[in-house]
Amino acid sequence: MKLLTFKTTTHKAQPARIGTPITAAAMEAVIDEPGPVEVKTIGADWEAPITGLLNIKHPKAVAAGITDHKEPIKIYAHVVRHPTRGFFLVDTGVSRRLVEDPVGVGVGMMLRKYGGIEKMHPQQSTAEIIEAEGVPLNGVFMTHLHLDHVSGLPDVPKDVPIYTGADEAEASLFLNLFAQGTNNHLLAGRPPLEELQFTKDPGGRLEGVNDVFGDGSFFAILTPGHTTGHVAYLARTAAGPVLMTGDVSHTRWGWDNGVEPGTYMQEREASIKSLLALKALSERHPNMIVRLGHQE
Repeated sequence: MKLLTFKTTTHKAQPARIGTPITAAAMEAVIDEPGPVEVKTIGADWEAPITGLLNIKHPKAVAAGITDHKEPIKIYAHVVRHPTRGFFLVDTGVSRRLVEDPVGVGVGMMLRKYGGIEKMHPQQSTAEIIEAEGVPLNGVFMTHLHLDHVSGLPDVPKDVPIYTGADEAEASLFLNLFAQGTNNHLLAGRPPLEELQFTKDPGGRLEGVNDVFGDGSFFAILTPGHTTGHVAYLARTAAGPVLMTGDVSHTRWGWDNGVEPGTYMQEREASIKSLLALKALSERHPNMIVRLGHQE
């Protein structure tokens, strides 16, 4: 019998009106040059079962004696400033409105019960992050559409474009039965999702790369596995390239040891491939600053 599946959201989506697919080689040729983008990362305290964040059955995890426990983690918003394009976010942080009144912002019953919202503790809410910049927010680049990454959307103005990977909205899983309604509520009244486009990379080192602003300063990297359309982002800054992995790797231990996430993923083999590809990218560029999905 075929298992019922549900889309991440039924909100409309369209090809993004920005960004150009390029080769990984073209990106790597420039990323070690100092760039014009500024990146600041702001975290909210959270916790989650290690079994979701890390494959504790992996031989390395077994050898390290890692067992089931609640792991302290962060929910991040990355502030991205471009000298001419302006201010953007990568992922959304946490809205205090969502924590204090999840029903009011449209969080479904199952996510209210099991999503760990009561454990989210923002030092700086998404609204405060946006206000502190003093300029309009020009867009949000989503790594993917899970609750802990869209949890700042109640504070994001309704007219701000939301960018995702191609097919992220259409990804079908049974678990989306519990998430689809929440995503629909958080996206209601907004323009269609803008899906960044990718072509298969001929070199095979990465799945695909998109030059988002067309000037070689900020890139989207297709990293499927955690979700179908999961995207990591890389910015050229004065201090060197900054890689925002999203949930390709949730934890510092998982990144250091090349061990993929646990139960929080769509497809294990693709997740492993994306993790190892990003680790290899960072090793080819030793001055790269890596910002992981949920730990420093």
